[in-house]
Amino acid sequence: MAKKNFEREDVLDKVITLFWQNGYAASSIQQITKATGLKPGSLYYEFESKEGLFQAALERYATFSIDAIHQSMANAPSVNQAIKQILNDLIEQSKSCEYCGCFLIKTQLELASQGNKLYQFASAQLAQIEQIYVTYLSKSVTEAQAKAYAAQLMTVIFGIRIYGYQADSAETSANTVTALLPWLTTIVEG
Repeated sequence: MAKKNFEREDVLDKVITLFWQNGYAASSIQQITKATGLKPGSLYYEFESKEGLFQAALERYATFSIDAIHQSMANAPSVNQAIKQILNDLIEQSKSCEYCGCFLIKTQLELASQGNKLYQFASAQLAQIEQIYVTYLSKSVTEAQAKAYAAQLMTVIFGIRIYGYQADSAETSANTVTALLPWLTTIVEG
């Protein structure tokens, strides 16, 4: 048996960008092999299928996203400030000429009509992110209020991620955050 001469994480990092920009359906095996420098056989041996590769890429992206949220929440002086910083960072990202939204949200939108395993996986990762916000918010408000706030926050995050494709959307997004999440300035840290 030939020795594997690539790192799984390197392959995933290369295909995340491809899948993130093109989506699942529009990313061909030829594009994947070109992006990774690997032959189809190596990809199929390691990931079993294009779907397996896509799910591994989604999982890697979700892990980084979840870790970044935890880090932001843990390092900020307050939950409010952490959330505000996360939202400001998302708005700043939307100003980039290479803006690409959120890989999980784009996957959910692309595959919603199919409801397949990849859609379900992306949805589960987004639900996990929402639960992280519930956990941190519940330190300052009731569990029921934390769930409501987290749902509102996720709705605004989805909006920023999608509306970010509009030219000059940053100011509108910032104003929307203030209008739709007034509780960000009223939560008293517990």
